[in-house]
Amino acid sequence: MRNIGIVCEGPTDYILLKGIVDLITGEDNHYLALQPEDNLTGEYGNGWKGVWKWCTDHSGILESFMKDITPKLDMIIVQMDGDVSRKEKEVHCLCEQTVCKRKGKINPLVCEDIKKNDCPVKLPCGTHEESVQGYIEHLTQLIYSWLNYEEGICIVIPCDSTDAWVAAAYDDLTDVEMIEDPWGAIISKGKAYHGVRIPGHKKGLRIYRQFVEQVCDNWENVKRLCSSAKQFENKVKADN
Repeated sequence: MRNIGIVCEGPTDYILLKGIVDLITGEDNHYLALQPEDNLTGEYGNGWKGVWKWCTDHSGILESFMKDITPKLDMIIVQMDGDVSRKEKEVHCLCEQTVCKRKGKINPLVCEDIKKNDCPVKLPCGTHEESVQGYIEHLTQLIYSWLNYEEGICIVIPCDSTDAWVAAAYDDLTDVEMIEDPWGAIISKGKAYHGVRIPGHKKGLRIYRQFVEQVCDNWENVKRLCSSAKQFENKVKADN
């Protein structure tokens, strides 16, 4: 059994990653929810911005997470969905082709130009390839730059999101990783998805817990359809 910390966008991602990692390692591991925190007073909130803030705020103490705290963490998994690279201007602020007077001078998360929709970032930015692998490489490099630490860190970028992995576990969908918003486009499009009722088309833990078993049972098919899932398994095995 390993001690694994998880930094992710939301609680549904957390429970899915736990199930998959246990499957890959063949063990019932111990998990610590680092981000988002499992209470209502969490400092960073949910979503990709919460992941970003957690990474930058903890970059100077990550080694202590791995070596000094009790129990020591064997691995920290950091998850961010690939759609962040596809559609969020903030993560392209430092890209080579971005021209902006504020570039490198201000944290993009607090930039007034973005809030006022005056941001000069163009999407696609032209620096990174607009593809599954392009999104993975862009966000992986960005997260490592925020952390400034690599030992024991496992970065996973599900494309277009972890919802694509769920869809791949149920349906043989070609290019499922390039489907934008698979939750809205596929999973919650009707009142139920393969017998799982989705009241109000809303994602929640109760619904997602029903998906975890299917994803794990059909993990081989998920890996076949989703290169991001295959790459995640390879990283977990490499650190195991």
